[in-house]
Amino acid sequence: ENASNGSPRGEPARQPLSQGMASAATEASRAQPGMPGGAGKGKQKGKRLHETWPGKERFFCAGHIVTGPYWWSIFGTTLLIVFPSALFIAFVVLPLHGELGTVFLVASLVIPSVILGFLFTTGCMDPGIIPRNPAPENAIAETSIPRTREVEVNGHVVIVRYNETCHFYQPPRAHHCSVIDDCIERFDHYCPWVGTTIGKRNYRFFLLFVFSCTLYCAYVFGFSAYLVKVRSSEGSGGVVDAIKGEPAAIFLMAYVFIAFWFVAGLSCFHIYLLSKNQTTYENIRYSYDRHHVNPYNRGCLMNWADIFCVKIPACNVNFAAVLKAEQDPAMEMQEVRASEAAEAEGNGDEEASSPGETPRRNSEIVIEVPPVHKHDARDDAAGGRDNGNGDSGGGDV
Repeated sequence: ENASNGSPRGEPARQPLSQGMASAATEASRAQPGMPGGAGKGKQKGKRLHETWPGKERFFCAGHIVTGPYWWSIFGTTLLIVFPSALFIAFVVLPLHGELGTVFLVASLVIPSVILGFLFTTGCMDPGIIPRNPAPENAIAETSIPRTREVEVNGHVVIVRYNETCHFYQPPRAHHCSVIDDCIERFDHYCPWVGTTIGKRNYRFFLLFVFSCTLYCAYVFGFSAYLVKVRSSEGSGGVVDAIKGEPAAIFLMAYVFIAFWFVAGLSCFHIYLLSKNQTTYENIRYSYDRHHVNPYNRGCLMNWADIFCVKIPACNVNFAAVLKAEQDPAMEMQEVRASEAAEAEGNGDEEASSPGETPRRNSEIVIEVPPVHKHDARDDAAGGRDNGNGDSGGGDV
């Protein structure tokens, strides 16, 4: 999806797309934390990486839980689920328990618990944060870096943009979320209901949360209506007396009826996006169905399999890592580079794709630029050919 899916077009040079995306968090913990906004500051001994992280995320449990700046909103969503669930169990499930059996009671307890599990998994995990590059020592030199580059993805040319906040070319489908102030792999959207950004790592759980909420609304509505029907058949007053005798069931039917249209609409929208292998951001900004060919569409079944049938990728950053003693970040980065080069040379693993080419380091993702004609991406932008999916540094959600 990143460098492996495309090769760039332009002058013969090797251009890093992002720092440390293919590496463990060791390098990220060395290179990033002391430089919020590009200003190099020394690390403080004994602190963990998340304590000096320049983004707007909020961390809990020593950096193992990653949320957005408005993390408390997830508890509001929890209340919207727990409150009607408690009413449903107390005033619908228990009266029907004798007739429908223990399975009905257990299912009514398990379903909302599973929904809450999907909710907190989505809101408390790293969505796919890409660690920042160190700011260039010469700020003037950064202004000379081309703002865009072209890469080829599945036979289609897309444009990646240089991010001035994170100091790298954003990988295809990545976007800088202005809410948490970091670049996210396969950025979808920022969701205020879960209090974090939806990206490559938590999109699966977000879908499961939305789909299960839709089914649960139908479940509650159906059995609440069934209770009213049972009560109307038991008495002589008919439906009117049954409605007066079961106000909780009527309230639940109205509540979930309203909620159903929201979550069902969201479910249908994401089923469409998933079938086309689009993100919410891509659908709104690029309009693949109307103006551009979607380079990521692999067919409906494969698109679904890419989300639900693959292992969740590892984090790019270990926010729980303990920082070493105070040291200049630039010098420390040089030591990391030298150590990696020495290790690769000792193991005999230095292999270049062509004679004289610099070997690829494990700590960076690069794109190989073949010697093709020089092409300026700005010409495409002027001609309306911008079908890329990066974004300028610090772009809005």
